[in-house]
Amino acid sequence: MGTKSALPRCRRAVLGLACIAAATTLAAPAAGAQAPPGHVTVGMGDNGAEFLTDPRFGATGIRHVRLQVPFDLVRAGGPALAAADRWLQLARELGAEPLVTFAHSGRRPRYLPTVRQYTARVGEFRRRYPWVREYTTWNEANHGGAQPTGRDPRRTGRFYRALRRQCAGAGCRVVAADVLGGNWKRTWRWVRRFRGAAGRGPHVWGLHNYPDANRSRFGTTRRFLRAVRRDEVWFTETGGIVRFARRYLPDEIRAARAVRHAFRLTGLTRRVTRIYLYNWRSDPGNRRWDSGFLAADGQPRRAYFALLDALSLPRFAPPPPPVVADPPPAGVVAAQPDEDD
Repeated sequence: MGTKSALPRCRRAVLGLACIAAATTLAAPAAGAQAPPGHVTVGMGDNGAEFLTDPRFGATGIRHVRLQVPFDLVRAGGPALAAADRWLQLARELGAEPLVTFAHSGRRPRYLPTVRQYTARVGEFRRRYPWVREYTTWNEANHGGAQPTGRDPRRTGRFYRALRRQCAGAGCRVVAADVLGGNWKRTWRWVRRFRGAAGRGPHVWGLHNYPDANRSRFGTTRRFLRAVRRDEVWFTETGGIVRFARRYLPDEIRAARAVRHAFRLTGLTRRVTRIYLYNWRSDPGNRRWDSGFLAADGQPRRAYFALLDALSLPRFAPPPPPVVADPPPAGVVAAQPDEDD
């Protein structure tokens, strides 16, 4: 799919802006009026560092990026640590704000650490990267099939408390947990038990709402927002699925439609303040999952233009980059104001 053939679609896709802009009208509950949603920060998640230096990504103005790492990354070392070093250093050099999300060990994926072990391992990470200011306790923590935390929400809540204590004096923000939207009854039981161990709020919650985004629905997202009705919520992973095993056969049109609906879902409440899309470029080595805005060969897809459409709206537009004054040439002294000024 070449750029020339995709650009006319981008112009036609502008018609979809009205749907995104009307999100508050579509999503507002029937009972009572709500204030229109405020500005929503847009981020991008991708564990490959290459997207950070892609000029097309830089041109979007997105400055919030998300990285997922094993909770014991520093202790494990090896290529994964070297890759994280490169990713985070690039983000720092480019002025991007990383949200680091911890997940299961790369060596023992089914192992659930003790609170003491978790505290020690994430402490090692924070000492290695003291400039990182945003963390998520655990990725898709309620996913019983992929994350060991899925079977112990109370211990996961204690992980969250431990990470918050570490960040208390360092100015960090901590997302309580990334919750995978799916079977609502199981999700609600997990959230309720987690919250019982998490301590007093307010909290920031992460939600992965792929099902709603890709099926053009509101239900699971709306239920989750009601369950944590007093807390801030970030969509920490969402977007359009091009391909997912046999569940979603390859379809770039559906993926673009899902991206537009993911932005529309932010209009359900003012408490949704961020959305992280996943991911920038398709990985040719992953034959099971594909949600890239760019194809593996670098060609932009329809979803890429849907993203640009959304970013053109004031509600999602990234702030302009900070203006940094050029230093005076060597040997030139900056002018000083007169004493009479």
